[in-house]
Amino acid sequence: MAEAAKAAARQLPAFKLGQKQVFLPNHVITFLRKEHLPPNEACFKVPIRFTKFDLRDYLWNLYNVEVRTVRSYVKQQPLTQRNSHSRSWYRPQPLKIMTVELAKPFQWPELPTSLEPWSNELWKMREDLMEKRNEEQLHQHKFTIPMKSKEPLSKERKELATLAKQMLSGQVKWSNDVVLDPKWDNSLEEGKKGNVVAKEGNAKKGETVPLS
Repeated sequence: MAEAAKAAARQLPAFKLGQKQVFLPNHVITFLRKEHLPPNEACFKVPIRFTKFDLRDYLWNLYNVEVRTVRSYVKQQPLTQRNSHSRSWYRPQPLKIMTVELAKPFQWPELPTSLEPWSNELWKMREDLMEKRNEEQLHQHKFTIPMKSKEPLSKERKELATLAKQMLSGQVKWSNDVVLDPKWDNSLEEGKKGNVVAKEGNAKKGETVPLS
């Protein structure tokens, strides 16, 4: 009995396990590869609601990995625009990172030289197709207001521009072929007479009178 008790004690971790039972958990824990960490430490990305005790019990109950200490920090995400044609910005949910100190060291395996068993070529084709589709959607939904000065001239505006050049050079005399009221003709004649009288008055003012 004593030997059995010792063997059972050796199978238990050095910390007190939690008593809460979790059935069908829906949380996702990601094991992160950090080259700068020593062999006795491991890094995980955990749900924001996870505590240090949750990760410690999780590693022991599922993988029989004993953890001595746990460090955690919350990494805030930068502001992100909801889409390319919107002025709405939001901050995504922060990431929670935990680094644990292992009772036994862990060594990452070497990276595989060939990715063919994981259908890497098919994955690349899928990523390229998704990127191309996103670029097409971004181009279609891009909302721009063209400047009026950069729009191509219509046929009427081209004809008006040509007529304006001819009138400025004296090739064409402007006329709208509209019969004016006779009163307007009289006003034009009176205006011409007034201009002639004003010119004569200015000329007389400019004459020099010889001294006697």
